[in-house]
Amino acid sequence: MKWTNLAIVFFLLEISLFIILDMRVFNLTAVVNQKVEYNKALDSAIDDSVINLVEVDRQRKLVLNKEKAVEQFYQSLYANFGAMGNPSLEKTLKGYVPVILVTDKEGFYLFYFDSYQSGKETYLTQRWSEKQPYAYEISNYIINFTLDTYLTVYDKNTHQLYEGEYKDLEGLFQDTFLAEEETFHIVRRNTIISSIEEKMDKYINNYNNIAKQFGITYQFWLPEIDKTDWYRTIDDISMLVLFQGYPYHFAGTDTYNRYAIGGARIKKSRVYYITEEDGRKLYHRSDCAHISNSANTTAYFTCEECAFEGAYPCAAILNRNEYGGRIP
Repeated sequence: MKWTNLAIVFFLLEISLFIILDMRVFNLTAVVNQKVEYNKALDSAIDDSVINLVEVDRQRKLVLNKEKAVEQFYQSLYANFGAMGNPSLEKTLKGYVPVILVTDKEGFYLFYFDSYQSGKETYLTQRWSEKQPYAYEISNYIINFTLDTYLTVYDKNTHQLYEGEYKDLEGLFQDTFLAEEETFHIVRRNTIISSIEEKMDKYINNYNNIAKQFGITYQFWLPEIDKTDWYRTIDDISMLVLFQGYPYHFAGTDTYNRYAIGGARIKKSRVYYITEEDGRKLYHRSDCAHISNSANTTAYFTCEECAFEGAYPCAAILNRNEYGGRIP
């Protein structure tokens, strides 16, 4: 072979390799850009949903509305991924969400896939689980935790039930981990997380078995969720969504996988009460030392609501600089 021909062959090989490398770089860049877009779309959907997660009923009590939150999540997801109004695309997009978690104060719910038969046909549907407790069992006791420090302890020997704040119960169980406050918080958090993980894993595996019947070959799994994210989830009423297996347009077999967390941000310390003295109304946080038994028992959840009732922020709120309404 002549040197000129050999040079041409090497030149063509280099051009081919350059083109392949350039395509891979292009695909990688496209995937990175798409991932940013998908992250924004998923974050927006979870943010839209948690706005509806907690509502105030006619008695001005906070109530969980998980159904409305999930409905809003899917509507936002459809819109953000360009599937709104297309039943086929909406159904496909929904299939990438194997399970949705909603944490409540005394337990949690999972929105999961299930199948049912009607005649000779098998259909895919979604259901809510029963409320699952944050339960922990040791030798003589069954302990139900909550997202705060309230708990119930059932004595299996005496069949007696104790419930209340941790500080009020710790002295009754000196022979258990409840005697140490730091240990109590560690066990409480670990129990809540492990209870959730166990049930989520169960429903995800069940979805994998069901999905095969409907031609879904992707293998869903419970990802390792960062401890910081878990603590955010179990610190308040929250919603966690798994989104897995969604294909990138430029990446062949690569798929987008992520979990998203949104908190309702409802805290006992953010409940306000109004007092009235000498014809002047003041609103206080629930932990304010100036609240007495004579305080208005109606709960308000923003400073603006209190201001609408004609109340001014008390000195403690002014010092915290958290008011959003009237200033005396």
